[in-house]
Amino acid sequence: MSIFSEVKEHLTARQAAEGYGLQIKRNGIACCPFHDDKHPSMKIDKNYHCFACGVGGDAIDYVSRMFGLTQYEAALKLIEDFALPVDVRGSTSLSAQEKKRIRNEKTERERILHIQKRFEKWCSRTIDTLKDCLSEIENVSGFLTGKPPDLIFSEDYAQMLHAEPLIHYWLDILCMGKVLEKRELFLKDRKKVEEVAGNICAGRQRIMECSRGSA
Repeated sequence: MSIFSEVKEHLTARQAAEGYGLQIKRNGIACCPFHDDKHPSMKIDKNYHCFACGVGGDAIDYVSRMFGLTQYEAALKLIEDFALPVDVRGSTSLSAQEKKRIRNEKTERERILHIQKRFEKWCSRTIDTLKDCLSEIENVSGFLTGKPPDLIFSEDYAQMLHAEPLIHYWLDILCMGKVLEKRELFLKDRKKVEEVAGNICAGRQRIMECSRGSA
């Protein structure tokens, strides 16, 4: 049996793709990594096929295309990365340079996956935080109804009202925006988001304290 047949006996295209970071839905549909796929158009299981750009093949073909390797190099990479029980004889063994390159690629993939997970957690957490901020502003507005003018026209309440449109804008990006817009918000404005959220929380506390003091 050839090295290619042995590798394909142990690995499906889906297993290989998921091992290298592709997010695949339960129905076997994924965004094709070989073109700018904004709507999932790849079907992947034992083999893969993209209905948009037309590429397809088995696990070895996927890795060959993904990393710019020959079919043989892709087979060796799969054996190394997935510790497959495939005997690579004689001159077919991986060289020290090839092993180093594969290790570097694996480290880079793990780094990218770590950043992606951190980004996704931040998006989810920030959506909850901003929704809480809007709830705080609404509660304070209701609380201030009928209260003395010095509370209604306080600097803290003015800052809340000023921040409200910005919070809606950030939520629109996080809930409905493109990935690039979310990444830009994460990279450039995440500290500002935290600052605004902190100011709203502190402002609400001061307004409540002032209300108790004037009661």
